[in-house]
Amino acid sequence: MDQGEYVVIYNPTCQGIDISGYIFTDLEGEFEIPGGTILNPESKYQIELPAEGIQLSNSGDEVILLDSASHMVDCVIYGRSEYEGEGWQGSMLGSASEERIFRRFYLNKDTDTAYEWLPLKEYYRGQSDFMPSSKLFLGNVTVFVSPDCSFEILQKEIRSASILRVNVYLFESQDIEREVIDLLSRGGTVHILIEGSPVGGISDSEVRILRHIIEEGGEVRFSNNSLYRLNHAKYALIDSDTTILGSENWNSGGYPPEGLSGNRGWGLVIRDWAVFHDMSSIFEHDWANGIKVSSGDLPQGSKSDTYDPDYRAGHEVFEAKSINGEFTASMIIGPDNSLHYETIIEMINSAQKTLFIEQAYIRRDWGNDENPYLQSAINAAMQGVEVKILLDSMWYNTNGENDNDELCNYLNNLALQENLNLEARLVERDGITKVHNKGVIVDGRKVLVSSINWNKHSPTYNREIGVIMENTELAAYYTDVFLYDWNLGRTETKSSKTIINPLIVAVMILLAASMIYLMKQWLGKSGK
Repeated sequence: MDQGEYVVIYNPTCQGIDISGYIFTDLEGEFEIPGGTILNPESKYQIELPAEGIQLSNSGDEVILLDSASHMVDCVIYGRSEYEGEGWQGSMLGSASEERIFRRFYLNKDTDTAYEWLPLKEYYRGQSDFMPSSKLFLGNVTVFVSPDCSFEILQKEIRSASILRVNVYLFESQDIEREVIDLLSRGGTVHILIEGSPVGGISDSEVRILRHIIEEGGEVRFSNNSLYRLNHAKYALIDSDTTILGSENWNSGGYPPEGLSGNRGWGLVIRDWAVFHDMSSIFEHDWANGIKVSSGDLPQGSKSDTYDPDYRAGHEVFEAKSINGEFTASMIIGPDNSLHYETIIEMINSAQKTLFIEQAYIRRDWGNDENPYLQSAINAAMQGVEVKILLDSMWYNTNGENDNDELCNYLNNLALQENLNLEARLVERDGITKVHNKGVIVDGRKVLVSSINWNKHSPTYNREIGVIMENTELAAYYTDVFLYDWNLGRTETKSSKTIINPLIVAVMILLAASMIYLMKQWLGKSGK
């Protein structure tokens, strides 16, 4: 056992529970919870270890909770434990180690298996633990998409701002930089939290932009990589009530000026104080843990700028839309609740009629684990839901055997074999540089707008931000965009192998044999 270990008991119900006399045990020692202990709704009770002689082993052990009558309440078994008793079945969780925390995600359903603890089995001390409740509000939401109108919306919001707080993976747009510098020149406040070690390194343009912002009075901090593998979030907070979030980085691909090509992405401007308050709490946590950098601290750019946007041609432009009405907003925060089985997975599982998915890429498997998002989508198709999955056609489908083209083939073959209303396509770009979206639409009423890719690392180890919005007018907007992209897509891929029906092969062989026989007969007659 390592110093500082603990066990947390969580009450996921809407009622208080008297846990007086409950017993926590590892089958070697036990700890009785003191009398008068009431566990309030959605609250936690933490047991510091060692407790009453309980010393959990890193190699494997049992964590068991019994009620006051010694009946099994719950348990988790890990490592090389040989436990075969009540409350657990199947394989164990992995072994424990320093700074590792086993954390449950399926809170309202106990399967007695490792499934509800997968695929995330690692949680490192110091990470946040935000689980904000859904917010029902009457207000205004602006919906927009890239490349069509994203820059114009962001430009408008920054120009109206006095305080700008930004958390973004990449900031490489000189057009957005000019708006931020103008805000500083007006006496505004600017805080930029950014990934200090993006994949491939920081670009020359990002270093110049960050240096300029610092020199003009803005503050820049690098995210703390000891807490998250990558800071992949993409959102901004304006003044005291406005949140902007989406799938796109602050570069020319995500926010191209009017008429220029760029990524396909989705974005939102939410004007609601309760949503803003949740987002502000997340930002302040990450900002406090960030690493402040001065102009002289910035590293030298390790890569040159490669993106050169072209003019859009033949591309239908979707204008932004301001919607007033009733909304439900459920924040998705990675890794805090992004793999919680009652957020994105529950959204997918709730589909009754249609499930539309547009992603940059989807990995079929996550190492030794299934992709829970993709499997939920397949399960929806098995239940009779119409499922359409749209992926990028170039950037993520040329390397290896676990890319978009292979996934499309797998899904379309599965649909054929199982007679499912399931289809996957790759987008043929039309004024769109690449699909960079991470969105889902369910039944024309729920929409996920997020930064979360459907690989293992994104929801498991990265800081990510998204939101599930419930509003039919909002969903209709994104549905129109999705179906436009869908009609540009193609089912077959250049790298796909031709799949030949055995019956067709047999018929072709029979025809060939018949032609040979007839040819021989004709030649025989001709020789006479």
